[in-house]
Amino acid sequence: MKIIDTAAKVLEKGYVCDHCLGRQFAKLLSGYTNIERGRHIRTVIGFALDSGEKLKIDDVNLQDLKFRDFKPKKKKVPVCKVCDNIFDTIPEKAKRVVDNLKDYEFDTILVGARLSGNLIEKEEKQWEASGIEFCESIKSELSREIGQSVTSAMKKDLDRANPQVTVVYDFEEDDFEITVNSLYIYGTYKKFKRGIPQTKWPCSKCRGLGCESCEWTGKQYKETVEELIAVPVIEASSGINSKFHGAGREDIDALNLCGREFVLEIQEPVKRSLDLKKLEKEINKINKDKVSVENLEMCDKAKVVELKDKKADKTYLAVVELDAPVKKEDLKKIDILKGKTIKQQTPERVMHRRADLVRDRKVLDISAEFVSSKKIKISVKGEAGLYIKELVSSDGGRTKPSVSSVLGVGAKVVDLDVVGIE
Repeated sequence: MKIIDTAAKVLEKGYVCDHCLGRQFAKLLSGYTNIERGRHIRTVIGFALDSGEKLKIDDVNLQDLKFRDFKPKKKKVPVCKVCDNIFDTIPEKAKRVVDNLKDYEFDTILVGARLSGNLIEKEEKQWEASGIEFCESIKSELSREIGQSVTSAMKKDLDRANPQVTVVYDFEEDDFEITVNSLYIYGTYKKFKRGIPQTKWPCSKCRGLGCESCEWTGKQYKETVEELIAVPVIEASSGINSKFHGAGREDIDALNLCGREFVLEIQEPVKRSLDLKKLEKEINKINKDKVSVENLEMCDKAKVVELKDKKADKTYLAVVELDAPVKKEDLKKIDILKGKTIKQQTPERVMHRRADLVRDRKVLDISAEFVSSKKIKISVKGEAGLYIKELVSSDGGRTKPSVSSVLGVGAKVVDLDVVGIE
C-alpha cells in the first residue's frame, strides 16, 4: 500500500513527531490537521505491525501504541529528527506575540515564519527518503499554526491580501518582527492661503538636514497642506509619520477653492477607530483661513492608485498683468484658443523634476474679462496637465500658442485659483 510504504520510510530511522509525519500527507483528505493525520497514520502502522506485517519501523515511533501481539523494544521518546519538537513551542511563542500586540487596534493580521537553514535542510533530507508527492513544507505549517494561535487568542481575522498587521516569527532567532500597516483616510481639501505647498519640500540649502536658513527644520516652507491636515490625525492615531497622496496638486502660490481629492496615509498607527467627523472639525478649526477638509472616510491603499490614475479636467481663474496696454476689444483674440490643442514643452520652472518633453494639451474653454489696460482676468478650463501660467506667458516660446502670443504683448499670471476639478 503506497501510504503505508511512504509512512514506513518516514519512520524507519529515528523519531518523527505527528506533525512531521502527517505533513508528509498534507495534500490528502481535507478537514484534518497534520497532527491528526500523523496520529491516524501512526495508528494504521500499528495495526499493520500487530497483524504480522513486516515493516521496518524504528520502535521509538511506537511508544504510544498498545499492541496485542507485536512486541516493540522499550525506548524513551527522543526529539523529532525533523523539527526538533519545534511545534511544542508554538503556544509560548504565540503568547509573546499577543502580549506585544495588545496596545494596537486592528481587525486583520497575517503571521508568517522564518526558519533556520538547518531546519530546512533536515526536512529536505526527509523528502529525499520519502518523496514529496503529498507533502507540505514545514514553513507553511509553522506559519499556519502560530497564526491560528495568535488569531484565536486575539479574536482577529486572518487576511493574506491586505492585513492591518503583519508578524514574521524568526524561529532561528526566537524573535519576531511586527509591521503595523498604514491607515488610509480619503477626503477633499481646499486651500485658502497662498505660499503653502501641498507636501513637504526639503530646504534647498541643507537638503533636509537642518540649517540656519530653514531654522533647523530641514524644510523649505514652514507649513504644508499635508502637515496642517496630518498632525491632528497622527496625534489621534498615535502614528509615527504620514504620507500625502493628492489627485494632482496646485502651485504653491495658487489657491484651491473647489476641493481636491486626497488620501492621507498614517504610518504605524496604534489606534484605528478614529472619529473622523470630530477630526474634520478639529482640522478646520485650527487651520481656519489656511486649509479645510471634508468628506473624510476610511479607505484602503487601492484608493491611492485610483487617485493617481485620475485625469481630471480643471478650471482656473487667473489675474494677468500685461507688459503693454490693450483695449477691451483686443480680448476677443483670446477666443481663438478655445478648443485649441496647445503644444507645451516642459516649463523651465519644473524642468528640475520633469522630463523635457513637448506635451499636447487642449484648452476646453477660455474667456477673458477686462480690468484695465494692463490687467485682465482669465477663466480657463483645460485638460489634465495643462500648465496655465505658461499658457498665459508662453514661457519664452515653449508654449504655443499662448495668451501672450495672440495678444502680442508680454503676459504674466499674478494670482491663480483652482475653481473647478471634474
